[in-house]
Amino acid sequence: MLRASVHRGSSRLTAAALARPAPAVGGVRRLTDRIPENEEQSTGMEKKEEMQTPDIFWSREPITGHKGTKDNPAIVPSYNESRVVGLETHSGVIWFRLVKGPLHLVCGQYFKLNQIEGGDH
Repeated sequence: MLRASVHRGSSRLTAAALARPAPAVGGVRRLTDRIPENEEQSTGMEKKEEMQTPDIFWSREPITGHKGTKDNPAIVPSYNESRVVGLETHSGVIWFRLVKGPLHLVCGQYFKLNQIEGGDH
């Protein structure tokens, strides 16, 4: 008999505790019905890049332009001293690492890396 009343009492306490809103703890936000956007939860280098880069770095559309020649190479922007580039050909995509410095010849096209100030270099 004693055991049943203890159990009933703790159930009421648990139900009362659950009905009360949880106190806010120093700087911790309560969960809401919405999922935070990438800009709201990014940190470190990702946040730095999001705040400083033009839209071309974050769009899903490819960077397109003219066919690069030796006199007029295709310019590829980057915050770093190198960047992985994909060149679409009739047989598929050719991936290569473009580094700062001399022109890079791939499939008859010339590429040059344009390092943008403000990156980790």
